[in-house]
Amino acid sequence: MRYANFSPAACRAELKKRGVAIEPAGAGGGIATPVRLKGLVRGIRFVTPGKRSIYGKLDCRLAIALDELAAVLERHDVSEVRIDNLYRPRAHLPGSRKRSQHAYGLAIDLLSLKLRDGQTLEVERDWQGSIGAPPCGPNSELLTESEHAILLRNLVCDVARQGIFHHILTPNFDRAHSNHLHVDIKRGDRAIIVR
Repeated sequence: MRYANFSPAACRAELKKRGVAIEPAGAGGGIATPVRLKGLVRGIRFVTPGKRSIYGKLDCRLAIALDELAAVLERHDVSEVRIDNLYRPRAHLPGSRKRSQHAYGLAIDLLSLKLRDGQTLEVERDWQGSIGAPPCGPNSELLTESEHAILLRNLVCDVARQGIFHHILTPNFDRAHSNHLHVDIKRGDRAIIVR
């Protein structure tokens, strides 16, 4: 939560200290400090939309959260993360005029994770949950208990326990999230919500 409130200068200094390679991403509209990832993060490749796409830009503070995420992903033998988008300038919360954290470059829509052994965990195929059901905890259930479903659920719940993100929205949240995990950080927020 402390990283979500960093100033641009403090954020860049923190990324430099951590050795996370970034490059400036030009004007960012709603992004306070627009950057792009440049290279691996803790040995993990984050596959984002290409250099010409605005959807591959992110706020410097989200890059710190990705470094924290990479530490968890390392423990689960993840080598690659495929991301649909980060920044979406016109993104709003469903049925609201309130802007989504995507509009600030502070959110990720994650599609799949590749493991070091070559297996791929795809959210759409492997989540195996029900809308409205808790994604983690003792009341969490898988519709089909496959190896990939168990690996994906364990990984997501481990990320949730670490408190890296303010919101983690899974396919259990609604149909709009059926093929991805939405994670975000929010300046000034203290709540951690996993749905």
